[in-house]
Amino acid sequence: MEPISPTQRRLLWTGCVVGLLSSVALMMWYWPGALPQDSSSGVWTALAQDFAKGVFYRPTYSAFGFGGTRYMPLFFVVHGVLIRLAFDPVTAGVVLTVLGIVLFDAALFLTLRELGVDWPVAVPLALLPHAAVSFQLLSLQVKGDFLAAALNLGGIWCGLRYARRRAAPWLVACVLCCLGAFLTKLTAVAGAVLISGWLWERKDRRAAGAVGGSLALLAALALGGVYWASDGRALASFRAVATGGMHLGYAVAAPVWLLLAAVQDPVFLLVVSVAALYSVDAIRHKAWTVPATYFWLAAGVTVVIFSSPGTDTNHLLDLLAASVLVFGERLTHAPRTAKLAVALPVVFAGLIALTWLPGMISIKSLIEKGGKPERRSVAVIARRLGPAAHDLLSENPILPVELGERPRVLDPFNLRLLASQRPDIAADFGARIARGQFGAVVLVDHTGADPQHVAAALRACRGSEGDRCYGDLVFPPGFLELLEQRYALSFVVHPFVVYEPRTSATGVALGPRAGTGRGVGAVPIGTGFSGR
Repeated sequence: MEPISPTQRRLLWTGCVVGLLSSVALMMWYWPGALPQDSSSGVWTALAQDFAKGVFYRPTYSAFGFGGTRYMPLFFVVHGVLIRLAFDPVTAGVVLTVLGIVLFDAALFLTLRELGVDWPVAVPLALLPHAAVSFQLLSLQVKGDFLAAALNLGGIWCGLRYARRRAAPWLVACVLCCLGAFLTKLTAVAGAVLISGWLWERKDRRAAGAVGGSLALLAALALGGVYWASDGRALASFRAVATGGMHLGYAVAAPVWLLLAAVQDPVFLLVVSVAALYSVDAIRHKAWTVPATYFWLAAGVTVVIFSSPGTDTNHLLDLLAASVLVFGERLTHAPRTAKLAVALPVVFAGLIALTWLPGMISIKSLIEKGGKPERRSVAVIARRLGPAAHDLLSENPILPVELGERPRVLDPFNLRLLASQRPDIAADFGARIARGQFGAVVLVDHTGADPQHVAAALRACRGSEGDRCYGDLVFPPGFLELLEQRYALSFVVHPFVVYEPRTSATGVALGPRAGTGRGVGAVPIGTGFSGR
């Protein structure tokens, strides 16, 4: 079988290395002094901080505040252990993100090699995901997706190694990797299904049963341990919010929601489209190979994930990895029909190079426009608010975590779900806002709106499905209206928008605060005076 030509190999290396350099450059620009890029990273970090302080899954509702999460524990438990080892929460999260990326790249490379892909092709292909927008954005966040995807691929690699070497330790390692993937992300099951089905198809029924049975048993024991360690709080949390508010009408349109997410990432869309063509061609020729089968399994799981509201591009990672495995198979076994697999990285390199030109849209320019969340922004907010900073209601829980406090609201998205199920929770949260109980309220605006128009930008904010951000996606209905009645927009430190109570505890009216300048300091709103 003739391998790809030296020219094709050089093109493949060039395209994939450019994607890697772009990804690394973005991380090196972003992370020094920055906070994770999105609010859900703050939820993961708050869960880790809770664990570090001895709280494993907080109650969904208590006198202190509001919990509720559908995140599995492995990632935030490791994060919490690092915090206990004297890392600050953000640094610990960045360490885990980088480690997750390295493990993902390594697992993808090892799986390609186990599928028979030569290392000069396997290395650049393992780096190809770095070119995707969704991958690069995820590298600026602190979430369990990289670890879950790496463990999922690790399970596939170990299962393939077992089939070739017939050594029981590889089967054990396969089960443990698949278990780890599940305990990191509830939906990370495609690898386990693939290996069990593949072994069964190879007439190795005993090994297939061992993988499926032992994994089911260990998963049940692990979930029982989570239930016991959390005093039942984990189960209550998952029962309340695990579906994300899924309903039939939304679930039926899952392919549409997936497509809407995919078009935000042209690299992902092109890679998956070409991998789909290759996989369909393989099936037409009755070649249900491991990569082709895994591609459709990952695609099916991804569609199911997108049947739940609140799903974002971080869930595209497994399908991206599966596409790379399909590319590796095609370049190895049918290189003459794999011209698209070689051409795509070169196209991506050209697109990436265009984003380096001044004035061109890029991830960096969009973050700069909306405001890069930084640690010094939190310091400015704390200095401006004084004692009130110790009792924040923050859309992004990372702010109170940075201040050494426990967030009153763990996840505003899940608070909306809890409030829709329990009127007492909705009433209590509304009463806390109406009483001005929070020292300040901090929302997040990524539009980069100027201070005079930021309130209108928050009111106009819509999700990708057209729902209002405040009331339909995060926080209970009527939140923004009630907030504006009881709190005044005081100052902006992009991307954070700070509201303070309209009256002090003694009933003295408070006006907006004077600012100290855009970016590093606070942006003034109006010409009011300081209430302190």
